Amino acid sequence: MTRAGRGRAWAKVETKLPGYLDELLASEVYGRGAGRTPPPREHGVYLFTEAGRHLYVGRCGITERAAKKGGGHSNFRTRLAGHTRPSSAHNQATFAWRLAAEAVAGRFEGLPTTRVELGGDSRFLGEFVRQKERVTAMEFRIVAITDDFESYVFEPYAAMMLETPYNSWATS
Repeated sequence: MTRAGRGRAWAKVETKLPGYLDELLASEVYGRGAGRTPPPREHGVYLFTEAGRHLYVGRCGITERAAKKGGGHSNFRTRLAGHTRPSSAHNQATFAWRLAAEAVAGRFEGLPTTRVELGGDSRFLGEFVRQKERVTAMEFRIVAITDDFESYVFEPYAAMMLETPYNSWATS
């Protein structure tokens, strides 16, 4: 594809972003537990909102590991469960992990600084469980986006437009 062709392809994706944002904000609210409707088994971008404040945008789709194995996409239902299940680890409940790290900052003497060490600290783990419960109570909205590149581009767009404070683009 030529540079001009790539430019046209990018412009086509770019024009879809505002519509995806409208769909995300207009989404039915999903969740886990009594009285909540589980999200569909589709993939795309999701949003956690608490008390009317948009806090975190994430995406689910094909992972490199699944692609190498010939597997399918992760989906909204499994991703929500990963964020909220009491047994979920730091690499599944990433949003709750950030909330827990913020909640314990400066509260405990000698708190470890690495993920591995924090994962073994009972003071931190108690807070991590509380934050997974908090995330479980949040509103969970979705926009299904079947094109993985478009969902990849839309995630930071939505985070920027919604000013979600818990998204980070730092590499791990």
